[in-house]
Amino acid sequence: MLSLQYLFHIFALGLLVLVFFSLATAGETSSQQGAPPPHTGEAQPAQNQTPSGPGPSAGEEAEDQARASFDVFTRKWMRKLAETEDFQKKRMQIAQTQEGFVAEYIGYLPYRYTRIKLTQSEATPFIGILTYYKKTMRSVGKTKKQAINGLFEQAETSQVSEIFRYTKGEWVY
Repeated sequence: MLSLQYLFHIFALGLLVLVFFSLATAGETSSQQGAPPPHTGEAQPAQNQTPSGPGPSAGEEAEDQARASFDVFTRKWMRKLAETEDFQKKRMQIAQTQEGFVAEYIGYLPYRYTRIKLTQSEATPFIGILTYYKKTMRSVGKTKKQAINGLFEQAETSQVSEIFRYTKGEWVY
């Protein structure tokens, strides 16, 4: 299908932009989750630390803790978004066209990209940026009932970025 190929190309282009952006902001800490994940999720040793050298500084430990807790926080956030899909189906939008009826609702792709940035604030030492993709699911039918009960296909994809703050050891929306 041409429309699915078109969406795939848009999605691939979006991922390339995200990779380029992450390379351009090399001073920031980041992680990417999706298909395929860049790592297994296991803890990675610090790059500048030798086994016999001193341990990480308090700032590095705080950043590692913030990064790990942001990973857990954003996984939960993405699960909540995924769980809203049934609710979104109940609130689907239905429009009549010349060809019949179109039914649409919003869903979310499971891919996410996260970044952590250090701030100058003692109260909020980090902010986290979660980027994910919202999808519009669409079904077309000659009647309203056919559109509602028809096969829904992903019609559009848009990128969403949300910023969270790390305050008192917790991520806050």
